[in-house]
Amino acid sequence: MSELDKLRAQFGQLLVYLFWAHVPLLALVAVLVGKSPIGAALAGAALAGAYHLTWWRSGIAPTTRYLSAVALMGEPALLVFLLSGNPWQMDMHMYFFATLALTIAWCDRRVVLMAAAAIAIHHLLLNLVLPYAVFPGGGDLARVVLHATIVVFQTAVLVWLSSMLVSSFDRIGVMRDEIMAKNAALEERTREAEAANRAKSMFLANMSHEIRTPMNAIIGFCHIVLRTELTPKQHDYVSKISGAGASLLRLINDILDFSKNEAGKLSLERRSFDLRAALETQMRLAAGEADKKGVALHTVISDAVPTTLVGDDLRFNQVVLNLVSNAIKFTQSGSVTLAVDLLGQPTDQVTLEVSVTDTGIGMTEEQLAALFTSFAQADSSTTRRFGGTGLGLAISKQIVEQMGGAIRVESIPGAGSTFTFTVVMQIDESGAALPLEPSRDIQQLRVLVADDNPASREILREIFASWSMSVDLVVSGAEVLGALDAAGQTGMPYDLVLLDWKMPGLDGIETVEAMRANKRLAKLPIVLFVTAYGHSEFKAEAERADVAAFLTKPVDPKTLLETITTLFASDDKASARPVPAIAAIPMVAEPLRGLHVLLAEDNDINREIAIALLTDAGLTVDIAENGRLACERIAAAPILYDAVLMDVQMPEMDGIEATRRIREAWSAQDLPIIAMTAHAYEVERQRCLAAGMNDHIAKPVDPTVLVQTLDRWLKPRLVKAAITPTAAPAPKPLDDLPDSLPPFDIEAGLKRVNGKRALLRKLITGFGEQFADVVPTLRRQIAEGALNDARRLAHTLKGVASSLELVAVSRTAADVEAAVANEDLDLISGQLNALEQALAPALAAAKRLAPPEIAAAVPKKGAADAFTAVLEKDEFRALLKRRSLGARAGFEKLVAASVVIGDTSRMQAIKAALDRLDYDRALLLLDEADGVATPQMEPSS
Repeated sequence: MSELDKLRAQFGQLLVYLFWAHVPLLALVAVLVGKSPIGAALAGAALAGAYHLTWWRSGIAPTTRYLSAVALMGEPALLVFLLSGNPWQMDMHMYFFATLALTIAWCDRRVVLMAAAAIAIHHLLLNLVLPYAVFPGGGDLARVVLHATIVVFQTAVLVWLSSMLVSSFDRIGVMRDEIMAKNAALEERTREAEAANRAKSMFLANMSHEIRTPMNAIIGFCHIVLRTELTPKQHDYVSKISGAGASLLRLINDILDFSKNEAGKLSLERRSFDLRAALETQMRLAAGEADKKGVALHTVISDAVPTTLVGDDLRFNQVVLNLVSNAIKFTQSGSVTLAVDLLGQPTDQVTLEVSVTDTGIGMTEEQLAALFTSFAQADSSTTRRFGGTGLGLAISKQIVEQMGGAIRVESIPGAGSTFTFTVVMQIDESGAALPLEPSRDIQQLRVLVADDNPASREILREIFASWSMSVDLVVSGAEVLGALDAAGQTGMPYDLVLLDWKMPGLDGIETVEAMRANKRLAKLPIVLFVTAYGHSEFKAEAERADVAAFLTKPVDPKTLLETITTLFASDDKASARPVPAIAAIPMVAEPLRGLHVLLAEDNDINREIAIALLTDAGLTVDIAENGRLACERIAAAPILYDAVLMDVQMPEMDGIEATRRIREAWSAQDLPIIAMTAHAYEVERQRCLAAGMNDHIAKPVDPTVLVQTLDRWLKPRLVKAAITPTAAPAPKPLDDLPDSLPPFDIEAGLKRVNGKRALLRKLITGFGEQFADVVPTLRRQIAEGALNDARRLAHTLKGVASSLELVAVSRTAADVEAAVANEDLDLISGQLNALEQALAPALAAAKRLAPPEIAAAVPKKGAADAFTAVLEKDEFRALLKRRSLGARAGFEKLVAASVVIGDTSRMQAIKAALDRLDYDRALLLLDEADGVATPQMEPSS
């Protein structure tokens, strides 16, 4: 409806009330002049009713307008008739002009003319034709002419005004249509801009993903290779590759950070951190480039600056490192100084002023004016001598402003520049920095350092010298043994030996074994290994040698001091016992080590890197090449996994859909799912969380961040066991095996394990844990049509039960396996009932035998590692089905136990498949050797 029609509708509705208001008015006038009020009221009601009916049927149509014009003129006509002979009669003629003026609200000149015509007819009729009905004294032609002239004049004015109103409304309508059209076009352009912005964001996210995927491989493999034995030249090359990869990653992060800042989505975190340690770390990161250019680095921190603060240390470090790196980049010789001071008196909040001063090329006023502009650089020449994206300073400015501060620069061409920024942070009153000086007891220790690398020896000597500790240096294992002998003879034995692993002649492990075999040594020192080799390579050797702890090179002084302090925490150093290994390689918390995680990752390279990091962290890893396989692994062994590390982009089923399906059965508290993806954008993180994931780790994966995230979400097995029914009341001690335990044949079982009672007890309790839910699992698999999974599970149960002399269980499991293989669904239900009855006494006996806390802590894969050859092979098969990394260790156990799988060529083929992580091929070869019909499996991604 147009604006004009809206006005007409409002006026038409008003007339309804106006006409009905005249009915009591006419009755009142009739009473006052002594005439019948009923007749007057009926006349007024006739006019009101006629208009009301027409309004109800036709609305603002011309019929309603014309009728209203006549009815409006009828109201003053009735009043003139009622006041016949009354002095007020002539004054009622004024009402004609008032009602005539009302008709202009219709904005229709025809209505005005209709009303004027009605007035003319009234006057002619009552003044000339029937004068005595109104005017007892007769008509007055002159008066009629005067009234007609006034009506004509008013009508002309009203017609003109009506035409003007209609013309104005038409212009307003045209303008409104134009504005609406422009608004629609503007909305469309806005939608296009928003779509373009979303497309840009998605493009950045996808580009980040595509770049980070190969970057993850480059940086990850460099991380792994640098922990292997390399020649100095190889180490240098790989270090340079790693540095170049880190530079590329910083460029990617710059672009993403700028985009997030631009969209207002970059949020700051709050955590406690050591300011001085953070600044020292940034200066160390920049030291390599400074050394190459001969630029000296200096750090000046005011004593008034608090040690421990609360804020976003990562973003703060990002600004500091960017300014220091820029200063080094634009300084050909001289120095770069980082200074930190405190502005104002310290309260719970402090304002820090950080400045970076260089003696470099400086900048002109024109260069300074565009310095903090996005994509602008001080050097914009085509030579691009200094490189970079031009985003670093713009991002730094945004971060500083979010931290409640500002950034400025002063520079003189040829004389250098000073960048100064302020930030507001809180003081962490509870935080206390670890003292840089060792305790007096530590300073009195006698220390021997053995390393064949002169640089490594000198670094360690300087570290101990900074703590006012003297050390003796040797270059080989043989010299270690000689030094220990000499020290023992003088009565001043060494308290601590820092020993390199790989040395010519005797290596570190051999040296420790020789030390322990030396009967002349009355007191053995605590041994701390310092090695450039990785955790996965070294752990088994270190555990075999029973060393106290080990660190990886390059040695961090703070970590070294913490380790030594821990090792010598006892007042009686002679009785100090070795503590669990403390490694510089990140590991999950002690109660979490050995937990079982599932890695869903389709990329071979990323999978291999993640496996190395997770294994180094102390976890057991199974793999799935896509989301569908991950769902199947969890469904097949629902209580096996303690967490899932899920890639997002995978074939067949992506990580988002897989997470949604897993969440239908498992809550985020019971089974944490952590996204580990090259999608680092915040939108992708929120999409992962919305799907039900607990957390998000961006690739390339930082080992420290990975371990911190795992520590946050993993739960010790005892905690997780609280969600399952507790076991029976506490039984006899763990090493006490009864002579009789129906339905287990203890005597026959002991023969299978060479009479080891504790081991047999462990196997029985492991059986109870492993197969507690086997029948419900079989029923579910069969109901879901997963007959192959059900057959394999029944086959495994049959083999294990046979090894434990559970004849009834083994026989019924074989029946179930045969029925499932033949798809004889009519028999399966009864056979499963029989299996459940046969299992019940065995499971009950296993529960009675195992203490509740032990039973809860045993992983679901149970104690099959120590079974006899049959169980070894079944366990190996189960590991292959789960694509577990433990399959390789399982194969080695088979070889060590002289378990032959087919001929020699088949054994070699299985080993080759395992080396390629091709578990499907290995399982096919194993089943072929055993004569098991294996369904065709999909190849690994």
